[in-house]
Amino acid sequence: MIALVGCSPSDPVQDVRDQIAAGQHREALEPLRDLIKETPEDMELLFLYGQVLVETGQPGLAEWPLRKAQTDPIWFVRASLLIASVEQAGGNAENAAETYAKILEAHPDMMNVRIQRANVLARSPRLLHEALAEVDRILEMDPQQLSAYKPRILAYLGLNQPDDAERVLLELGARIEADQSEDDPIHGWHCATMAIFADDKGDEEVARTRWLDCIERYPTHPNVVGRAIGFYRKNLELERALEIARVAFEADKGPDSGYRLVVSDLLRLLDRHDEAEALLIEGTEEATTQIGRSAALLALAEYYKQIGNLESSADALEKGLATTQKFAGAQPDLLFALADLRIQLGQSDLALELTSRMTVAAHRALVRGAVAHNRKEFAKAIQFYDEATRLWPENAFAPFYSAQAALELGQVDRAFEGFLLSIRIDETATAARMHAARILFAENRHTTAVEMLATTRIPPSVESKLLGLQIQARSKGADAVLKFVNKFSESHPELFGQAIAIGAEVVSVRGDGSEAWAVIKRFISLKFPPHNHLPILLAGVEWADDEARSEIVESLVRTALEANPESAMAKLIEGVHFERSGKLQEAEASYRAALKIAPDEQATLFRLASLVAESDADQALELLSKGVGQPVGIESMKANRLLLLASAKLLDSPGIPSVLETALERTPTSGPIAYRLASVLEDAEVGKDEKTVQRISQLLRRAIRFNAGPDAVALRDRVASRQ
Repeated sequence: MIALVGCSPSDPVQDVRDQIAAGQHREALEPLRDLIKETPEDMELLFLYGQVLVETGQPGLAEWPLRKAQTDPIWFVRASLLIASVEQAGGNAENAAETYAKILEAHPDMMNVRIQRANVLARSPRLLHEALAEVDRILEMDPQQLSAYKPRILAYLGLNQPDDAERVLLELGARIEADQSEDDPIHGWHCATMAIFADDKGDEEVARTRWLDCIERYPTHPNVVGRAIGFYRKNLELERALEIARVAFEADKGPDSGYRLVVSDLLRLLDRHDEAEALLIEGTEEATTQIGRSAALLALAEYYKQIGNLESSADALEKGLATTQKFAGAQPDLLFALADLRIQLGQSDLALELTSRMTVAAHRALVRGAVAHNRKEFAKAIQFYDEATRLWPENAFAPFYSAQAALELGQVDRAFEGFLLSIRIDETATAARMHAARILFAENRHTTAVEMLATTRIPPSVESKLLGLQIQARSKGADAVLKFVNKFSESHPELFGQAIAIGAEVVSVRGDGSEAWAVIKRFISLKFPPHNHLPILLAGVEWADDEARSEIVESLVRTALEANPESAMAKLIEGVHFERSGKLQEAEASYRAALKIAPDEQATLFRLASLVAESDADQALELLSKGVGQPVGIESMKANRLLLLASAKLLDSPGIPSVLETALERTPTSGPIAYRLASVLEDAEVGKDEKTVQRISQLLRRAIRFNAGPDAVALRDRVASRQ
């Protein structure tokens, strides 16, 4: 047997052992394969092969050699422990617990295995009572075993028994005080958990005191460091979080230290981008192993992505992919992520080239679909997305993007079904739920739209809440808005003013604007912080439609400008006030001043375009083009209204169809924009070929479905009669 050969320098098995000990796992793979071919029943070789496969990120391939090694009494425990760790990492707590149980059947006194099993059981909602039973066995065997308290506490928390959990925590605390060894990791875990308990109870003062104590006593304990940083981040004390992370990083400054990522992320949040980038680049240069360099490059790629530098992110990811492939083989997920970045950068040809290297057919279909989508080849994109759905039925993204492409083609029913399929696959598919709700809202199916937003177990996002506000405002009026904003202000006080402005905008379409003023009048003042009172004041200027209301607004505008001379919104408010007062030159100057401060502000771009349309159509068109190129925000209804007002003055401009097409891509459920585009195309004297006529008909169907009004119906009938 090869395993019995002496350990001389020429011993190939010892060479493999040495490679593994040195962390050269990838290099050990081929020698191990050759050795196993010679002696396929050598259990040590099978175990080492499984170990190396796990270390190189191939746990699925590691199962068969480890299972085989597990049958040998000599290698049973080591193979079983590795199998259990793989099962645990894969989220399969039940299998991991069963594997640990098999070890304990053969070796019931292995306390470390019992503790590992108890911890696994305590993290599975279905195994919590069994976790408590395992802890009882551990403490019966060794009453001094402090490590048994952690799974007991976790199990009680999982069973929603916080009082029992706290009782055990206090008991553990008393045991720790009697224990003179500060080296036991359970000490730091207990300290952090006590601080978390205080914070969860809402006792911030006690939580702060406990965190200070924990950080002082256990400045490098992973649990203390990570949880304390989370506490201070939650309370927006980023400098304090950074201080804690730096101390831990100084104590563990190896090339593969995870604290490097924590420090760089906090530097990013503090807008200290040069320091964050330098730290991550340093990590790529100091890495001593391929695994370490790969991790550093991937971290750098993620950093660049977070700050919006997609070009650098793609370059770092490409290098990280190449490095990872050297020691871990094919990396389909990284290759797919790189193709996605290339698409976002507009590098469709590079993305398509990457598909030739993809081993996952669904990835190829998704990338090719995304490229076709970006090129506005919507029918072709749908074919690829549908292929991806067939190949990867549990993936929620393919039907979502297919639905978006269908909506671009005006295939509303197909789009709606696609969004529903995405939700069925993944209940947390928030974007799909939002799109489906917008379709229902645009069709005036208000009750169903609200239900669509509400039927999810995850907390609603801010965007979801504000869409719900619009739906309620449209169907129930000012009273619904007032009820909503009072509750909304408790959870999102920083968006209180914006919510009022959105509510006023929506209810304004219900009549003559008096309902909008009914929403605004209770809150219009300068008593709130600027981020709240300025949106309310802007809405007040917009909807103050009589002399008394205008007088109220005028005095507030002057005071707001004096208090916020460098605010783009204050300048915008001034411009709207001047425009409503008939002082158009002054309004133009205010809008231009606002754009100097915030050059991409969509509403300001549209208002200025409307103002200069008659005197300088080219400039107005340029402003509209820039405006429709901005991301769709939560005030899209107002943006669409302003766009339509401005475009009405430029109907003869040859560039208007392109502007309206882009606007419709951004808000495909806007019936008024679909109708305006159809009208412009219908009124054009040239270029009305069969394709254009079909496009007009399709736009009108969409406009009518999304309540563009009787004019859209009349135009549809005229077009139909001509055909």
